[in-house]
Amino acid sequence: MTLTESFLIAVFCMAVVFSVLGMLWIFIRLFSASIMALERLKNKKASASAD
Repeated sequence: MTLTESFLIAVFCMAVVFSVLGMLWIFIRLFSASIMALERLKNKKASASAD
Protein backbone atom coordinates (compact mmCIF):
# COMPACT_ATOMS: atom_id res chain seq x y z
CA MET A 1 0.00 0.00 0.00
CA THR A 2 1.43 3.33 -0.99
CA LEU A 3 1.49 6.45 1.11
CA THR A 4 -1.17 8.04 -1.10
CA GLU A 5 -3.56 5.09 -0.63
CA SER A 6 -3.00 5.18 3.12
CA PHE A 7 -3.72 8.90 3.19
CA LEU A 8 -6.93 8.48 1.15
CA ILE A 9 -8.14 5.69 3.43
CA ALA A 10 -7.42 7.81 6.51
CA VAL A 11 -9.31 10.77 5.05
CA PHE A 12 -12.25 8.53 4.15
CA CYS A 13 -12.37 7.06 7.66
CA MET A 14 -12.25 10.52 9.21
CA ALA A 15 -15.07 11.66 6.90
CA VAL A 16 -17.18 8.68 7.96
CA VAL A 17 -16.55 9.34 11.65
CA PHE A 18 -17.39 13.04 11.41
CA SER A 19 -20.51 12.41 9.33
CA VAL A 20 -21.76 9.88 11.90
CA LEU A 21 -21.02 12.35 14.69
CA GLY A 22 -22.93 15.04 12.79
CA MET A 23 -25.93 12.75 12.36
CA LEU A 24 -25.86 11.88 16.06
CA TRP A 25 -25.75 15.58 16.93
CA ILE A 26 -28.76 16.27 14.69
CA PHE A 27 -30.65 13.31 16.18
CA ILE A 28 -29.97 14.46 19.73
CA ARG A 29 -31.07 18.05 18.88
CA LEU A 30 -34.33 16.81 17.33
CA PHE A 31 -34.99 14.45 20.23
CA SER A 32 -34.33 17.23 22.74
CA ALA A 33 -36.59 19.67 20.88
CA SER A 34 -39.42 17.15 20.75
CA ILE A 35 -39.15 16.44 24.48
CA MET A 36 -39.14 20.17 25.25
CA ALA A 37 -42.24 20.65 23.08
CA LEU A 38 -44.03 17.82 24.88
CA GLU A 39 -43.10 19.30 28.25
CA ARG A 40 -44.47 22.71 27.19
CA LEU A 41 -47.75 21.11 26.12
CA LYS A 42 -47.93 19.23 29.39
CA ASN A 43 -47.34 22.41 31.38
CA LYS A 44 -49.96 24.33 29.37
CA LYS A 45 -52.55 21.63 30.00
CA ALA A 46 -51.71 21.56 33.71
CA SER A 47 -51.99 25.35 34.05
CA ALA A 48 -55.18 25.46 31.99
CA SER A 49 -56.86 22.85 34.16
CA ALA A 50 -55.72 24.64 37.33
CA ASP A 51 -57.47 27.88 36.29
